[in-house]
Amino acid sequence: MKLHKLTASFGKLQNDSLVLGDGLNVIFAPNESGKSTWCGFIQAMLYGIDSSAREKGGVKPDKLRFAPWSGAPMAGSMEIEYAEKKITLIRKGRESAPMRDFSAVITGTSDQVRELEAASVGETLLGVSKDVFERSAFIGQGRMSVSSSPELEKRISAIVQTGEEKSSFSEAEERLRAALRKRRYHKSGRLSEIEKEMESIRAELGDCEREAGRGADLKKAKAAALERRDSLLDRVSEARKRARRGTRDRLTESRGDIRALETAYFEKAGARVSAEKKLETGLFGKETPQAARLRVAEDRARLTAIEQEEGKGGSGALNWMICALLMLIGVGFELLVDFRVWTPPGFLGYVPRIAAGVLALIQLARILTLRRKRKALLAEKTGILSGYGCERAEQITALLKAHEQNHAAFILADEAEKQAEIALEAAKQLQAELEAVLLKDLDFTEGESEAAQQTKLLEAAEAALRNIREQSAAWEGRQTALKDPGLLRARLAELAGEHGKLTEEYDALALALDTLRSAGAEISQHVTPRLSERTAEIFSAFTGARYGGVMLDRELKALARPQGDAVPRDASFLSVGTVDQLYLAVRLAVCELALPADKACPLILDDALVNFDDTRCERALALLRTLAEQRQILLFTCHKREMDLVAGLAAVTVTELKDQ
Repeated sequence: MKLHKLTASFGKLQNDSLVLGDGLNVIFAPNESGKSTWCGFIQAMLYGIDSSAREKGGVKPDKLRFAPWSGAPMAGSMEIEYAEKKITLIRKGRESAPMRDFSAVITGTSDQVRELEAASVGETLLGVSKDVFERSAFIGQGRMSVSSSPELEKRISAIVQTGEEKSSFSEAEERLRAALRKRRYHKSGRLSEIEKEMESIRAELGDCEREAGRGADLKKAKAAALERRDSLLDRVSEARKRARRGTRDRLTESRGDIRALETAYFEKAGARVSAEKKLETGLFGKETPQAARLRVAEDRARLTAIEQEEGKGGSGALNWMICALLMLIGVGFELLVDFRVWTPPGFLGYVPRIAAGVLALIQLARILTLRRKRKALLAEKTGILSGYGCERAEQITALLKAHEQNHAAFILADEAEKQAEIALEAAKQLQAELEAVLLKDLDFTEGESEAAQQTKLLEAAEAALRNIREQSAAWEGRQTALKDPGLLRARLAELAGEHGKLTEEYDALALALDTLRSAGAEISQHVTPRLSERTAEIFSAFTGARYGGVMLDRELKALARPQGDAVPRDASFLSVGTVDQLYLAVRLAVCELALPADKACPLILDDALVNFDDTRCERALALLRTLAEQRQILLFTCHKREMDLVAGLAAVTVTELKDQ
């Protein structure tokens, strides 16, 4: 297959075109001019764009990396020559499915090329998958090194051995490894799962057996606890009955004493009330005898004084007789004078009459005064005696004596009531204390009484019974969570059978893997030496025979042996340019072995010679010119020296791209 013309709307390319010739094509362009974009476009036209790819490790997928800068959908065409036909491949699409729509027509016509389909156009034209193409004929920028893959391994193995591409050692080994991992891989795999499940079932069976024994123990413990609790209930009941009877008897006796004291108190209180009423209804009321005696003494003294006052001034009759006598004397003198019995001279005759009249008046005034005074004294005396309800002073003494007797009786009754009250209160206090003591005896949770001690033993027994019941409830709960032992044993037997079968399969697979490795080693002895030999030839041509041999392992990791040295050197000990030359040699050798000769797959190299010095670059270009006789080669470069080195040479097309 050959590429003739490319037209692309891809990345920075905006309907740009690139015309290619047969043989070796050297395309020069400065950095960031679109060289890698053209390489990506060729791959996209052949194998399409993976629309499901996602950014990984900071590397953007092609659908984003090569999205047209103009915002237009990806699109392009590629004119090729294949099987002596000129064909135009066309791809276009939309943002969600870039380059999805594909068509292939005979160039210059609309005739469809039916054998070319979108999904397989690259494999049809080149004869290899995308994976093999990327590891052989497509050398992207900075991707000179190559690693093995099942696809590439199948291609090389097929060509070197049988020509059969349907199997590879890596794939077979991976399938065997996957089968082994499926059965056991460290702690994973079906065997490990079975062993874990068997271990879990054995643990569950152990739990079932332990729980069964635990249940029997709990039943025995529960029966014993119930028996002890019931026995203590009877003992506590009897102890409480005895305590209640004793308490009731003592309380009855105490309450009888209180009732007797209450009766005596009420009697004393009644006597006091009677004495008090008798005292209050008396003349002196509740007055003390001392005060009463003092008041009586004062009143008696006043009565005596009144009597003495009444005796002063004579009797009324005498005083009236004197008054009458004086008046008679005056009248007598008047008669003596009137009848001239006595005829005193002048004024002397009037003197006796005046004197007798004055004295009579004085006596009359005295009589009136004494009368008022005695009336007042009598009123006072009557008031005092009436205050006592007496008519005579002697009766007051009798009243005082009676009051003293009543007061004494009241004092005695009051004192008796107080004593009875004190005795009753003392008895009540004693009863309260007794009740507190007795109630404490009836508190069967505290104290040192028999009932309290038995109650404490009962509480401990009930607590133990509750604990056993809780354990039994928890045990019953666990029983619901535990599986049926019969089902567990059946499952264990089933797993044991599966485990035995898988163990046999695992051993057989392990034996097959060992056998495959032995076979792979034998195949490698044929494939790797041939690839190493061709790589050494190309590498020697690049380096001017400085290196005499190359050793490759199955992963295509290369070691180079300088001429004259017995030991090959790891690539890490070589310069960057030499490493690029070594792996370009590996790539070219892989192309010769892996790519179908009849398809003549083009080689695409993006800045593959950038680290070559001038001499080795010239040697590499010479070798590429030789290889280009068999297949088209596209060498993209950012250096003009490649252009200068091939200028004027036959079968070489030089193209210079301008930076847009």
